[in-house]
Amino acid sequence: MRDFNIIFAYELKTQLGKKTTRVTTLILVLVVVLLTFLPRIIGLFDSGGPPKAPETAFEQAGYVFADDALRQSLTPLLGSVPEDAVYPDRAALADALKAKDVGVGFVFTDDLRFETLYLDRPPESQTEQQMAALLTEAKKMRLMNEKGVSAEDLALIEGTRAEGFSTVLGRDRLNNMMLAMALMVLVYMVVLLYGNGVSTTIAREKDSRTMEILITSTRPASLIIGKVAASGVAAVVQFGLVVLAGVIGYKLNQDTYPEMLRAMLSGSLTAEYLAVYLFFSITGYIMYLFLFAALGSTVSKMEDVGSATALVQFLFIFAYIISTFAMNLPDSAISVIGSIVPLTSVMVMPLRSAMSTVPIGQIILAGALMLLFVVFFAFLSIKIYRWGSLNYGNKTRLGRIVREALRHE
Repeated sequence: MRDFNIIFAYELKTQLGKKTTRVTTLILVLVVVLLTFLPRIIGLFDSGGPPKAPETAFEQAGYVFADDALRQSLTPLLGSVPEDAVYPDRAALADALKAKDVGVGFVFTDDLRFETLYLDRPPESQTEQQMAALLTEAKKMRLMNEKGVSAEDLALIEGTRAEGFSTVLGRDRLNNMMLAMALMVLVYMVVLLYGNGVSTTIAREKDSRTMEILITSTRPASLIIGKVAASGVAAVVQFGLVVLAGVIGYKLNQDTYPEMLRAMLSGSLTAEYLAVYLFFSITGYIMYLFLFAALGSTVSKMEDVGSATALVQFLFIFAYIISTFAMNLPDSAISVIGSIVPLTSVMVMPLRSAMSTVPIGQIILAGALMLLFVVFFAFLSIKIYRWGSLNYGNKTRLGRIVREALRHE
């Protein structure tokens, strides 16, 4: 236990004491805080005045009417239409637009059909929608007069609305999707970042022959478990500060957030979901750290670390791909299997539990298998580390390494 404490304290101090770690953590915290303050910052530049009413005068507009009768019927709607704003045909109106004599053009074929012409259409333009609404309302008023329907009767008819509400007994996928995906990406970053860090550290010790000294002064179990535990705590501290900054920033600015976003966050972070997310993320993270540590001890040169850990990285990326599939089809066979198999459940089960009601039996089975694999990979990594401390030279196939490590005494 004493050896474990010494190794754990040393590795944790080394990892948290790195300048890159401190700077990266500070940058991430500042970015997260800035994002949480973004709605408040945007509000400072908002005039806060009432929204402008849409313009319906259609200034600098040109018109083409199918006939004089149509022009006379539409003139009360359009207001005063100067003679120079009326063109004989569509081609003349198009020429006026190209010459920039008018800003927009309308070609009316009847009292409900028209074409809007632009030279360059601005992205925020609502001209066509305004004209359509104006013609529709005018047509409705004429039909009301013809049928003898009063404005009050029409308002009563159009004001009739059905009212309904929804109750979600399980998971609201729409609300949970964004938060679940963000937390999934967080786990992805932590595993790859610290996993590669552990394998690189062990490979560097072997490359510099430091491993030979360490293995003679302490047991391999203390070395491996101490390094993995230190990496686990370092990750919790670093990314815990980032999450804490996000929570504090949100609490300070939640009154500036849209109601829909507040409802999404409050509805997603249930105690059940957080328990599933924390258990599978932490245990899966530890399991992958043991794998990275084991493979880092199989190489004798630093430049071989990437190729040695490629298989584990591929497995983890595969788990990420399965989790994105589970986001859309959480109850499919692939998603269910992926949420139970330990190598993929680290990513799939938390996301699936956010998108669907997972049977408690599947969660218990997946959790038991995850714990079993953590213990197995911890045992295997200790054996491989001990084997690697005594074997230098050319790279060996992973299958042979495992067989030799398990057989080694």
